[in-house]
This record gives sequence, structure tokens and C-alpha cells, in this order.
Amino acid sequence: MLDLIFDLLFNITEWLRETALLDYAFWLMETPLSLLMVENFWMVPIVQVIHIICIAVAFAALLMFVMRVRGKAGMSLSVADNASRYIPWIWWGLLGIVLSGILMATAEPLRNMINAVFWIKMITIVLVCLITIGWQKSVKAKALAAGAGYEASTGAKSTGIFLLVVWCFIMLCGRWIAYVPV
Repeated sequence: MLDLIFDLLFNITEWLRETALLDYAFWLMETPLSLLMVENFWMVPIVQVIHIICIAVAFAALLMFVMRVRGKAGMSLSVADNASRYIPWIWWGLLGIVLSGILMATAEPLRNMINAVFWIKMITIVLVCLITIGWQKSVKAKALAAGAGYEASTGAKSTGIFLLVVWCFIMLCGRWIAYVPV
């Protein structure tokens, strides 16, 4: 099974080499932003730390909200109040993730643009954001309508766990990017 996955990743990477992404990566390497990131030895580590902190903020906020939806934590506040408390942290954290991620991709465009795991991560992030938007809106709307006695449906609880698992997969891909041969 693992051989099949590794072969698939290799084939995707080989295909990416034949696309315009390779030319784009070479162009990006020569931009002032890329040169700034590469020529200042402290830039990449600082941006990586910011990226990790933003991941921690967004994931912790999502975890706390999911735990409240599941009735396992934060029971002193209603689900709607917890949504108002944690949802902004999720999205501000995601903004930091995206901005720092762009800077990191700019610092090493070849490693990223023709890396199958990078693109799997990007596609997964888009999908998880769309699912999260729908889930948060649904849970918050139902919680506001039901009031303090709101009890989340099994689907809402399961979706919350699914989101946590997918975010863990995204974090795994983020670490894996550095080790995939390109």
C-alpha cells in the first residue's frame, strides 16, 4: 500500500515538472521577495515560527469549539457564545497561516511548486476551509435559534472531529513537504 502511495506521489511530481509550474518556480526564485527571504538567514526561521504559531492558534481555537459542540468543554458558555469567542481566532490564525505560507513558498519555490505533497496540502486546505465555513455557519445559526439549550446533532459533532483529523493531515503534509525529493 505504501509503495502505491509513494509511486503515485512520484508520478504526480514528475507530471508537475512538465507543467508551467516549473517555469513559474524559476521566475519566482528571482523576485525581490524571494531573494530577500533567501539572502537574510533569519527570515525563513522567523516566518516558520510565525507559521507554526498561527497553526497552533487556529487549531487550538477549532479544537475548543469542537469540544464545546461535542459537550466536552466550555460548558459554562453557550455554543453561540463559544462560536463568537473561537471562530475569529480560527480565521485570523488561518490568515496568518496563508500569509506566512506564501512567504515560505516564495523562499523555496522549487521545493514547493513541483512537490506533490505541497499541492495535496493546498487542495486540502481549500476543501477544509469550505467545509469549516459551512459547519461553523450551520452550528452557530442552529445554536442561536435554539438558545442556551442547544444540543448539536451527531452530524455536527462528527463533522467537528472530521475537521480536526483533516487539520492534522494538513500539518503532517506541511512537515512532509521538506522531505519529499523533488
